Amino acid sequence: MKNSDKLEVFNREIRNKIVGRRSPRRIWVNSLSFCLRRATLSTYLETFKYERTGEMLLGTLLHKWVQENVDVEEIRFEVPLEYRISDGWVLVGRADAILGDRILEFKLKGFNRENGPGSLDEMEEPSKIWKEQLNAYLNMADLEEGYIYVFDRDGLDFRHFRVNRNEEAFSKMLGRAKIVIKGVEELEHGKFPAWIKPRFQDECKNCIFRPICSAVDSK
Repeated sequence: MKNSDKLEVFNREIRNKIVGRRSPRRIWVNSLSFCLRRATLSTYLETFKYERTGEMLLGTLLHKWVQENVDVEEIRFEVPLEYRISDGWVLVGRADAILGDRILEFKLKGFNRENGPGSLDEMEEPSKIWKEQLNAYLNMADLEEGYIYVFDRDGLDFRHFRVNRNEEAFSKMLGRAKIVIKGVEELEHGKFPAWIKPRFQDECKNCIFRPICSAVDSK
């Protein structure tokens, strides 16, 4: 590392301590699957833990049910994972369970033929977002194989889908993390990162940062 880079890291650490920010700064895996402007604001304001939706709370109940009712050797639940992105920044997440050398993720899903498969049996594969999040955990934990357990919200029947580690896909996620880092650095210098756009069309509808973005985008 060049001396000028070391000095900048030193300066950033002092700034973080002055304003009470944790060091290293954390970017959550789940946030990178959606709008990166939201992830940027959430990371900058450290509000991620306050942004839990009803679906997330139902998922937490599912995790708790599995943990309390499944007794298997060599299984660990709610396993924290961390991956260093760069100086001062880490990617963090929490695997639902690790069984031996396999990561398990538990998902709750309702079925409706109008917007997807009509039943658990008709489901051919889990969502792209679920797969990329599990793949991130596999890379962070340096493991090769994981499974997504999909539970039918109306019947609690389940299926599991295998996901193999994909380093190229993880590199793309790290690229999105670096966009968030750049956006946070701009916010710290008083510039709003309007160049960061939503990943999906309907993301703004229920976003807690919608009033902020609307005010900026209207100028």
